[in-house]
Amino acid sequence: MTMPHPPARAATALEDLVPLGDSRTAVLLSTAGVVEWGCDTLGGTAHFARLLGGPEHGHWALAPTGASRATSSNWDGDALVLVQEWDTADGGRVRVTSFMPPQPQGSTVSRLHQIVEGLAGTVPMTSHYAPMFEYGRLPGHAQRLRRPNGAEALRLSAGPVALLLDGPRHTPADVGPGWAAQFTVTAGQRATLTLTIGGSRAATSPAPVPDVDLLATRRDWTAWSSRLTYQGPYREAVLRAAALLRLLTVRDSGAVAAAVTTSVPEWIGGARNWDYRFCWLRDSALTVEALVRCGFLEEAARWRQWLLRAAGGDLDQLAIMYTLDGGRDLTERELPWLPGYAGSSPVRTGNGAAGQAQHDVLGELVQALVACERAGLPADPDVDRLMAGLGERICAVWSLEDAGIWEVRGPLRHFTHSKVLCWQGLDLLVGWAAGRAAAGAEVVEGAVVARWTAVREEIRESVCRHGYSEESGAFTQYYGGRDLDAAVLLMASCGILDRDDKRLLSTVDAVVRDLADANGFVRRYQPRPDGAVDGLTDDEGAFVACSFHAVEALAAVGHTHEARALFERLLDLRTPHGVLSEMWDADRQRLTGNLPQGFSLWALISAALALDPPSPGPLARIPHSRRPVDAEAAA
Repeated sequence: MTMPHPPARAATALEDLVPLGDSRTAVLLSTAGVVEWGCDTLGGTAHFARLLGGPEHGHWALAPTGASRATSSNWDGDALVLVQEWDTADGGRVRVTSFMPPQPQGSTVSRLHQIVEGLAGTVPMTSHYAPMFEYGRLPGHAQRLRRPNGAEALRLSAGPVALLLDGPRHTPADVGPGWAAQFTVTAGQRATLTLTIGGSRAATSPAPVPDVDLLATRRDWTAWSSRLTYQGPYREAVLRAAALLRLLTVRDSGAVAAAVTTSVPEWIGGARNWDYRFCWLRDSALTVEALVRCGFLEEAARWRQWLLRAAGGDLDQLAIMYTLDGGRDLTERELPWLPGYAGSSPVRTGNGAAGQAQHDVLGELVQALVACERAGLPADPDVDRLMAGLGERICAVWSLEDAGIWEVRGPLRHFTHSKVLCWQGLDLLVGWAAGRAAAGAEVVEGAVVARWTAVREEIRESVCRHGYSEESGAFTQYYGGRDLDAAVLLMASCGILDRDDKRLLSTVDAVVRDLADANGFVRRYQPRPDGAVDGLTDDEGAFVACSFHAVEALAAVGHTHEARALFERLLDLRTPHGVLSEMWDADRQRLTGNLPQGFSLWALISAALALDPPSPGPLARIPHSRRPVDAEAAA
């Protein structure tokens, strides 16, 4: 039974939310100094859920008393360290530096530090600390803890989650739930507040040392950023996207979350509200490929081991998504006490698409694993067996119907994109096996490679015969259909057709003409009010990743000037902190969907590399036999 909610309140624009994280958990901090979202782990339960409701569902606000949005809000160089400053009406000025320091492997706690510094005048500050555990339901059991130095910390706990707040003494708030502290900083004065997030060990964690942790955080990000190999004209955008992808990786398990949030709607007021705090094989594979192509290998090494564990030794039972620890229970449920972002309900946890068949995933896994090896990760016999198994699995399932990349909750179909990615998987495996054999390290028998080669050609023939519609003048969403799908844009760079093939050229033209808005931002497909396409009846905006796919496709077929112009317009969709969500609502001129969205961020990196490809070498994208044409030059 759905619970009634009061009228929807204005929600903080996604453009005003900034993610901070430590590869264990993350928060979203607004430009007004409010923590609006936070869980005990990336895939855990929320104790700050204001994002999906109101202040009563959990938040922490730290700002000058009576102030709202910060005067400035910027990253500290390449580090995910947020520096916000407020100018007050009486000439005061204060800076708040917020960050989550890296934790050692195996740590069961995370820390969010906020360092308050007076820069000018006298500035009264207010901290309103009001977590609500279990997605906005429980205020927590309160205790006072005494530190060895005599300082006091406030401990709140509910079930397995505990929060420990160090800093100015907080007392029960006069108005509303939670705890409040008021203090003053003058020029040169400082105050520090630290939130320790974890289980029972949070209460026994040592006293925080914010200044030491700030130095360690800066060093960590400086060292990590120095590995970036891309030096093209979009270095800032690529590095920031890669840093946000790093935030989505889980240090201990190796998993990659698709986003930090759940149920931020793809369309305001609609029901396309899904939980993205899981590890999709597709999303994680493409994230890993983007990272290794930029020179970041550590996350990829951990992901390969996570993948082996998650697969569990049986590719016939491979799922398309997992919990971040590799579990398979993603039961979808609704949280009726939360009204949803901007009143968009339902709010969901879990994901009902977990049980779907999505055959394209097999090709994307191969794509990432081959990229890892080419980037320099050492060969691993277990990974070799996994890759060979993926080839056999592709041969077994490519001809079957599936739910496709968009996880439609409608009928299963022969989705063209799924077939293309199965082709790509076998194409890459054939090249991988040949390369290993040439190096004297054969991984599969010649008969297996011959079978992969034959099935690869069978898939290509099937796609060309059944996936192309003369009436639509394009490869369509599924065999026998006429509807367009932006996912088929990936055909332009995967090598299944020559890049001057008329069918490919007409497909790119049709998608960027018929699925794009006035700015060239591309929808996934055209939803139908009767739900015939995907089982849902509400609308959606442009899909950010598909718009970057259009950049790649245009560049692949030689329309380089058009591709670069579109890419630069897409960069303007990023928030001031370089964040992208899943969708762009052209009518409301705002981002929508879960954030930060890994699918959008890796697509940005891939598009940037397509526009300014690296020199041939281990980090270049795996080549195919078909070469691009320069249509503009020919014209």
